[in-house]
Amino acid sequence: MRHKIILALLLTAFFSVTALAETKSDYDRNFDFSRLRTWDFKVVTRMSNDPIAQNELWDRRIREGLIFHFAEVRFPKVDNGEPTFLVNYFMGLERKYDVRFIDYGFPGRYESMNRYGRWYGYGPPYGRVDVWTVPYTESTLILDVIDSRTNHLVWRGYDIRTIDFERSEKTIHKSVENLTKRFRRDVNRQLKRMR
Repeated sequence: MRHKIILALLLTAFFSVTALAETKSDYDRNFDFSRLRTWDFKVVTRMSNDPIAQNELWDRRIREGLIFHFAEVRFPKVDNGEPTFLVNYFMGLERKYDVRFIDYGFPGRYESMNRYGRWYGYGPPYGRVDVWTVPYTESTLILDVIDSRTNHLVWRGYDIRTIDFERSEKTIHKSVENLTKRFRRDVNRQLKRMR
C-alpha cells in the first residue's frame, strides 16, 4: 500500500511538471524565411513592471542564451553590419497553485482547514483524504522575430514553464533553447513547404 502511494505521488508530480512546460509558436506562412541569415537585438524601451526590466540578471541570461542558442541552430548574431532579422523578447510571471490530494480509502468530508490549506476526511477506520496546494511561479518567455527590412513580425514563440528561482539560470536557458529550436523547426518546415 505504501509503495502505491509513493508511486502515485511521483507520477502526479511528474505529470504536473511536464504539463506546465510547453513551447508554442506562430509565424507568417507567406514570408520567405530563406532570407533570414543573421540577427541582432531590437532596441526597445521596457516598461517598469516588466520582470526583465526589474531583474538585470535575467535580462543578461536571456541575451547570452539567445546568442548561444541561435548560433547552435545556424543563425549567428552580427555586431557590425546589417542583420536580416531582429529579435525581441518579453517575460511574464504569474503566481499559481497546484492542487493535489491523496485518498486514503473512503471519501472524506470537510472537517477543518488548517493554516497549510489541508482538508481532512473521515478518520480511522474509514480512511482519510488530504488535499493541499503547492504554490509555484509560472513564467512565459515570448520571443519575437522581426523582418529588419519591413519591421514586421514574422515569427512569435512562447515557452511556458515553472521558474525555479534557485536555479533560474538553468530554467531561462532551457526556455531560450526550446524557443530557438522551435524557430529552426518552423523555418525548415516553411522552406520545405515553399519548394
